Formats: sequence, structure tokens, C-alpha cells
Amino acid sequence: MSTEDGTTPPEPDPYAVASRGAEIQLPSWMTGADADVPLTRGERFRMVWSRQRGKRRVAFVVVLALALIGGTVVLGRVTVDRVRSGTAAAASAEASPSPVPLSRVGEPRDLFAGTIGADFAVGEAGIVLPEATARPPFTAREVAAALTRVRAALVQARLDLSMILGDTEPFLALLAPAARAQLRTDFEDLSFVNYATRIGSQDSADEIRVRGEMRYRAVTGDDGRPILRITTEYVWMYAFDVPRTTPGRAGIAAIRDRVVWEVPHPEGLPAAKRGLWLVSAQASTNNVDCARLDEGFFVVEPWMGGPGSFQPC
Repeated sequence: MSTEDGTTPPEPDPYAVASRGAEIQLPSWMTGADADVPLTRGERFRMVWSRQRGKRRVAFVVVLALALIGGTVVLGRVTVDRVRSGTAAAASAEASPSPVPLSRVGEPRDLFAGTIGADFAVGEAGIVLPEATARPPFTAREVAAALTRVRAALVQARLDLSMILGDTEPFLALLAPAARAQLRTDFEDLSFVNYATRIGSQDSADEIRVRGEMRYRAVTGDDGRPILRITTEYVWMYAFDVPRTTPGRAGIAAIRDRVVWEVPHPEGLPAAKRGLWLVSAQASTNNVDCARLDEGFFVVEPWMGGPGSFQPC
């Protein structure tokens, strides 16, 4: 560094800060030498500021800590609220019911509204087994097994996609081996419509609703063998998609059947005759295309208007 006249000042002594020299001169307002002299406003301010400096530092630290804690609490609360909101949204999405089947124009439509099927259970939930109790010589366990087998046969015959599309084997497999060959002829002469439903691949039912009952009793066969006879009576309602220009019930095809099943007591019976037998079946329909039914297909009657469209075949 140079002075104004261009000369270079002498270098400071590097040890001067450590040497003994004149005492450090404190201002009189700090030493009290001028205690008798009134303090100016600036001097009083500096004195108060100096005395309160430590307290202010403590207060500042406390305020800063409280601010940090408050910010953490607020941030934590916001984070928890967001997590809760996300969890609630996910739970709401999982708990949301399946969407109502859509019509051709993409709007929800309940075809069962205003029909007796409005209170029916959906699918196999409508097939409820009665309490199984002993019917000598059949034990309660044997009765329960027979009822369960009949229920499975009903599901396969009227609800399962295999039968609806024409595959009869899963249904026949539930019957006694000797009974299968006899029932195969029903699917050849189309008399199976009294106890089974075939819709085909060109049409489809959006939903099937069921209501009915199952009862049983022990009887004696012509050969004197004990038989557990199970009678089922159910109404099956199939909802087909129809144009929105038609009333909703125009898409419902119904069939009511009464089927008698028998399970002979297995003692001394050949293996081929043990198991479930379908003895008889009767059925009536409503709003079914009779021409297609004669071909073995269960399809809703095309809507032509008026009550005549709901006449049975």
C-alpha cells in the first residue's frame, strides 16, 4: 500500500500486539470514572444493549428452537395428513364395489329393477343348503355329502360357463358312472333344457340371479334299497343386454325348474351305481325365444312390444 505522496510506509512490527505498551483505554462510560457525569442517550443505549446481550442470545436461541420445533410439528402433521389421505383413498378404492354392468350406450342399467329378481341372490349364492340331519340309515354326514353334490350339480347345470357353452362333461362327472350314459342322450334330443342351460357363444348373460329351495327325505326303492331323495325347486333369471329403447325387464329371461335327485344307500351296491342320480326334471320359461329353445339354446325373446313378449314357450 502507498501513501498519497507515493512513499511506502514502514512495515508494522509483527510483535507489537504482544508487547507491553500503553494500557488499553476504555471509555469512561464503561469504567465508571465519569459516574457523576450524566450519560447521554446513546451511551445509555449502548450500556443496556451490552448488559442484555447475553440474555438476548439465550432468548434468540429459545425462539429459534421453538420455531424449529413448531415447523417440525407442522411438517409432521402435514406429512401424516397426506399419508392418511393416501391410505384412505387407497382403502376407498379397494372397498369400492364393482361397477354396474354397462349398457350399449355406456350407462349403468339395472335390468332386474322392478322385477321379482331384484331381491334374488347373484349366482350360486342363491343356492343355500338346508341343515343336514340324519335320515336313517343315512347319517348326517352322508346327507351333507349328498346335498353338497346336488348343489355342485346345480351350479354346473345352470351357472357354469362350461355348460353354457356346450361342454357337458363337468356336469356329468358329478353323477354316478351308470347315470352318465343315460343323461348323455338328453343332450342329443335336447330334453336337457329342463335341468341345464346352454346359451352358446353368440349370446351371453351379463348376470344370473337365483332363488329357490332344496329339501330331502329317505324313501325305499322298488328293490327295497334305502334312497335319499332330494328335490330342488329354483327360479333362474338371466339378464341379457338389450337396446335402451326397450324396458329393462325385456332383457330378463327366466326359467323355473323342479328336479328330483336320488342317492341310493351304498351298502352292497356296485361301484358304477353309487353316487348321484337325476331322476326327473320339469321346467317352465318366461320371455324366452321359443324357436331358439327348440334348438337347445336359452336366449331372451326379442322385444316386440306389449305383454305378449313375456308369454312362456
